[in-house]
Amino acid sequence: MRILVLEDDTAQGDALTSLLGRSGHEVHLFARGDDVMRVLRREIFDLALLDWRTPGASGREVLTWIREQLLEPLPVIFVSQQDNEADIVDALMAGADDYLTKPIRAAELMARIAAVMRRRANVDFTQPVLRIGGLTLDRNARAITVDGEPVELTQKEFELAWYLFRHLGQLLPRIQALQAVWGVTESVSSRTLDTHISRLRRKLKLTPEHGFCLVSVYGYGYRIEVIEP
Repeated sequence: MRILVLEDDTAQGDALTSLLGRSGHEVHLFARGDDVMRVLRREIFDLALLDWRTPGASGREVLTWIREQLLEPLPVIFVSQQDNEADIVDALMAGADDYLTKPIRAAELMARIAAVMRRRANVDFTQPVLRIGGLTLDRNARAITVDGEPVELTQKEFELAWYLFRHLGQLLPRIQALQAVWGVTESVSSRTLDTHISRLRRKLKLTPEHGFCLVSVYGYGYRIEVIEP
């Protein structure tokens, strides 16, 4: 998983990074809450671990921002020295998925992460229909229309379009797009992704004159944005 960690204590941050890294996770460590909110506007993560008191913005403020601003529901676990019952209840009522107090117990943390991800996997958060500009994407019918006209797409083209528009405005790493659409067990080249992106740009008219900008960030990935035509 791609895990975001907000922790301003260097030793604690290094310990979490090491623990999660040994379990095969990709860890991105931040010391400031405002930096976390900034990066979440552009990138996606599978899980966020938040400390309570951090510079720039507190973990509680970051949680509120996540629940109000992100289209995709990001699982959030607090890992904090703040052990006041009122604060723990407040965090859980505000949308945190779990709350652990320090010192960190490695086995418990990994078990809590696994439990949160299992609960999330059993809930369908997706909206069946997305309407953005002149586009309508229907997940149940696996169909897309442009200005009311149906567009013929392959299964993978639809899945890639759905993935892009569900993360509208966010910078999506190439590897995550490949994993989301083609699956982690398949051997797929980056060229395949580029080819499908090119087809979607043409078929769905993802150009500035039609109100969209599909940006390629060299060596990293793609971002789709709504702009004034």
